[in-house]
Amino acid sequence: MYRQVFIKGIILLTIVLSLLPSCKQGKKTGGASIVTPQEEAKADTLELVFAGDIMTHGPQIKAADRGHGTYDFTPSFELVRPMIERADLALANLETTFGGTPYRGYPMFSSPSSLGSALKEAGFDVLTTANNHSCDRGRYGVVNTIDVLDSLGIRTTGSYRTKAERSQRTPLFIDVRGVKLAVLAYTYGTNGLPIPQPALVDTINLEQISDDLRRADSLGADYKIVQIHWGNEYEKHPSKRQRDLAAALSRLGVGAVIGSHPHVVQDSEWIEEEGAKMKSFVIYSLGNFISNQTSPAATRGGMLLSLELIRERGTGRWTTRPSYQYVFVQKRTPSGHSIYRLHPVSLDSIPEGITPSETSDLRAMQRHYKSIQLVH
Repeated sequence: MYRQVFIKGIILLTIVLSLLPSCKQGKKTGGASIVTPQEEAKADTLELVFAGDIMTHGPQIKAADRGHGTYDFTPSFELVRPMIERADLALANLETTFGGTPYRGYPMFSSPSSLGSALKEAGFDVLTTANNHSCDRGRYGVVNTIDVLDSLGIRTTGSYRTKAERSQRTPLFIDVRGVKLAVLAYTYGTNGLPIPQPALVDTINLEQISDDLRRADSLGADYKIVQIHWGNEYEKHPSKRQRDLAAALSRLGVGAVIGSHPHVVQDSEWIEEEGAKMKSFVIYSLGNFISNQTSPAATRGGMLLSLELIRERGTGRWTTRPSYQYVFVQKRTPSGHSIYRLHPVSLDSIPEGITPSETSDLRAMQRHYKSIQLVH
């Protein structure tokens, strides 16, 4: 009898253990990883990473050409990939289109779709598509850019195939470990090009933005992010218009305002409006992430911004903690081959692998950014 009871107990224990969840899915790898009690206790802490303008000028496309109509952009991101991959969510501004051949850079951008594959492999989850180059290849460029990113599983907001689609994609809601993030994107314009109907690109209109943010609140957003394409190219500091709009966004409860377009990094600051539930973090421009720009030297690189979001249990109040990593685009190998590889850099040293011919540009970039005011 005791033997029978023992065997029945073993069988019951086996069944119970088989029903228990032993692991959770890792975000970047899709594989299983054991979640410790310490990790569970940090469930209200998230890390977001933001990159600036992603552009492909003609020389970059040529450097990625592998022949027979194939292009490989993955070497560009291999050194920054670890920082992007480790984030709970990684976002960037895609300042080009997948508008088909002929592939071109400035002034009418169209990149091979393999750029999207490289960005996915680098770890990006969201690419915003509202900027002054959104309409460079007309309606096909707007639509195919979304098609390509959808096929890769990269989320988008800021441009849409139709007006009706906008209500499905804006605000873009992303659930990250139970936290409901709302992401919105807007641009000052499209370089004078008409927005090709029925496609749509979100432009800066405070009334529309207010409506979008109210809708985000009504749908239960925990934290709101606005990526905004604004300001004046190559200016070191934000304009009054940028500051005024940032203050308006703070009053509307935006947790983080992430700027792009000037192609150089601009200041960051805290804005705390009376009655607001949190301080708003604003970085007026992340500068270029990758491009072939060279003048001024500050355009040779930009910023990878990390935001740690911490929610106090009980009060629900959010704290935003920024940290910054400058990047620099290496364009040549020591043997003279085109490469366009992003290097994480400090403002005081020259990393290994930067050729002497590019060192002067890096030093000029470092001098420029030492005068930028960044809050912590």
